Amino acid sequence: MAWGMKNVVISIFGSSIMEGRIGADKASERWYQVLHAKLSERFPDICFAMVNAAVGGESTRECMARFDRDVLAYNPDYCLFMIGGNNHDCTRPERILAEGELEALMNDFAARLPGKTAPIGVILNPCVNEWHFATKHPAFREYLGRFGGLDQALEIEREKFRKFIRARGWPSLDLYKLFESEPGRYILREDGIHLSKAGHRLFGEKMFELLESRLSGS
Repeated sequence: MAWGMKNVVISIFGSSIMEGRIGADKASERWYQVLHAKLSERFPDICFAMVNAAVGGESTRECMARFDRDVLAYNPDYCLFMIGGNNHDCTRPERILAEGELEALMNDFAARLPGKTAPIGVILNPCVNEWHFATKHPAFREYLGRFGGLDQALEIEREKFRKFIRARGWPSLDLYKLFESEPGRYILREDGIHLSKAGHRLFGEKMFELLESRLSGS
């Protein structure tokens, strides 16, 4: 038996859904801990290092401002990343992305990602409008009225992200499609956007399936 572990570095990049603090009662129930446990069991000769570079509440602009420090500095083998979700904060207009800025930021991500780093996109999960604070916040009234609800507004960004990923032939996990049949099971009723314990579990399991197929070469 040969000694020495192979090391695989996985970067997690985005905002609160990727950060995974909310909705799991125990740290071991967070989606990336579910993923880590399943990867370690399946590949006992690999040491998986998870670098959580996600920060809750950040816009895509704010995420990309720290891309060098929090992602590229670790030279990851995989980057699991989500774009969108906090790009139209009506309570702080200076944070709102300008027309075309989201596309420019996505292109910047693609241009600067190292050749050795395999990207896996994660599409934002459903938002249950009636459970989300923005539905009742006066600052969002005009914005949400244009689209019919927050989830409908977010779908525009989801579709831009899907198009970006498809154009590059990158793999992805679409949480919207994964959870849309039972949002009440997978989304927290307390805020309408973050994942429940069941949502964390399913996210971790499906991401494991994506990575397992690549690590095993199947």
